[in-house]
Amino acid sequence: MRRSIDIVVLVAALGVAGYWGYFHQEEVRVIAHQLKAKVFPCRSPITYSLGSIDKRFGISEKSLVADLVEAESIWEKSSDKDLFEYAVSGGDVTVNLVYDERQASTDRLQDVGIQIDRSKSTYDTLKQKYDSLSALVEAQQAQYQRDAAAYKIHESAYNAEVASWNTRGGAPPRVYEQLEQKKAVLQREVEELNMVQGQLNSNIQTLNALATTLNQLIVQLNLNVEQYNQAGAAQGEFEEGVYESSAGKQKIDIYEYSSRSALVRVLAHEMGHVLGVEHVADPEAIMYKINQGKNMRLAQDDITALNAQCSSGSFQGSWSIR
Repeated sequence: MRRSIDIVVLVAALGVAGYWGYFHQEEVRVIAHQLKAKVFPCRSPITYSLGSIDKRFGISEKSLVADLVEAESIWEKSSDKDLFEYAVSGGDVTVNLVYDERQASTDRLQDVGIQIDRSKSTYDTLKQKYDSLSALVEAQQAQYQRDAAAYKIHESAYNAEVASWNTRGGAPPRVYEQLEQKKAVLQREVEELNMVQGQLNSNIQTLNALATTLNQLIVQLNLNVEQYNQAGAAQGEFEEGVYESSAGKQKIDIYEYSSRSALVRVLAHEMGHVLGVEHVADPEAIMYKINQGKNMRLAQDDITALNAQCSSGSFQGSWSIR
């Protein structure tokens, strides 16, 4: 009886698995491909396709594909292996460009002529700019509040005078001319207030962008200082990109880059994670935890890590990259 029950349970389980597999053929294909990549790493190319690209990045699909091809070549030139392959759709990995406060801050700072690289010297320079601009914004806000308060007093006096003459049937020509002059003065005050407010808002946007970037550098460089923008810091590490694999689905999300070369490097970095390569110690390496290097090729630490990963499968022969 027990054996009969076991057989029934096994048949039912196989039936459920077969039913799920029939209606989730794409998921089964992806999982099988991922399993194959783990058992036979680096033996067949991992395919990638484009997902969503936020238009605010100002990059076309054609340009992004070209950057991805260059990023994959960084790995393939050193390994002499076909590790990646672009697929118009249905790739093993989906690449997305996700626009948030990180890229918005980079764009803002570039607009005002501030270039960013991830170093302690950049942090020190930006901190000085932040402190200086913070003091300026504080002074501008105080002056704006005083000017706005003065305008309200002048406006109230003008309106009261106009109302008073209206109750008497209108102002005589000489008074009417004086009222028109006061009205013109009020209009100029409004224009000056709007101009000051525009400058103030612009400086506040730059200040917020500096705060976000300083937070990035604090986290990335592991600096022992207080963060400027605790709300931004609450989101965790300020990563330029991230590779995720969950429930048979793989994706690369790119959040921020300051130049085309920086984009290619961060794409190559996340592709390294797709291959299973972790962070390495060399600051110039593609797989260093911070995208601060300038090299567009693998460093020795990258090659060593790739050698280890490509030799880690269950049925591997010899593997060596030099």
